[in-house]
Amino acid sequence: MLNKIAILIVAGVLGLASIILYSYNEFVTIDELQDKSVAYKIINKWQLPEILDEVSGIDWIGDNKIACIQDEDGVIFIFNLETSKVEQSITFAGSGDYEDIRIVGNTAYVLRSDGEIFEVKGFLSETPKTISYANFLTEDHNLESLAWDKKNNSLLLAIKDREPGDDTYKGVYKFSLSTKELQKKPEYRLYMEDELLKDRKAKPRKKLEPSALAIHPVNNNFYILDDRTPQLIIADGNMKMKKRFALREEDFEQAEGLTFSKDGRLFISNEGKGGKANILEVVFK
Repeated sequence: MLNKIAILIVAGVLGLASIILYSYNEFVTIDELQDKSVAYKIINKWQLPEILDEVSGIDWIGDNKIACIQDEDGVIFIFNLETSKVEQSITFAGSGDYEDIRIVGNTAYVLRSDGEIFEVKGFLSETPKTISYANFLTEDHNLESLAWDKKNNSLLLAIKDREPGDDTYKGVYKFSLSTKELQKKPEYRLYMEDELLKDRKAKPRKKLEPSALAIHPVNNNFYILDDRTPQLIIADGNMKMKKRFALREEDFEQAEGLTFSKDGRLFISNEGKGGKANILEVVFK
């Protein structure tokens, strides 16, 4: 009898250990990446106020100012890098899971996780006007990435979680700024079996989970941020993955925002998971 109990205890412990190990392998460690070096340098850091503890998206607006959103309230916050203070807040909608923001001229575009896009015309004026655009995407897709494709006068939305019934790729969909319609087929596809992702010890759909997407203003490469790994991937203008960088969790505890200044300075924002939220200016080697 005692032997049977001992066997059951051992089996239970081993089963628990396997579950923990499996869960651990859902995420990559820095040692699992092909490029194991930390090939970046943080050259500036700004602590964000408590109101932006859940910062989920950022975009450069010029004059050392960054537009920020957080994933609870429909408010755009203008953060001044010189004073390290929020100098303006603009309410554009009610509460919701807002995930990214892009500024196009005098208009701000904000993405909600279910794919709905909010157009805030004259967002810095005294009377901003908001129009929202629903589409065929849903909460199941979990949208967190919005890029402005200036060349094609469009916005690009990247799926974070999964395409329905297909774990081989994640679509990047085009929203035309002329027609205000979302293209039904992906403009690009991020293939989970790409050579750059083959060393991931995770289910295919978890090899890359985009939390932010931006286009470099000088070389037009795509920069794809993954907050769960964390990692940064650089892809060419056709969305072919070229480089992959490991990010240390102590630097990027929950990296969800990414933007460039006009001259190519790179900024990444972190939610306040385990500490205060921040914006980092980062240089990659």
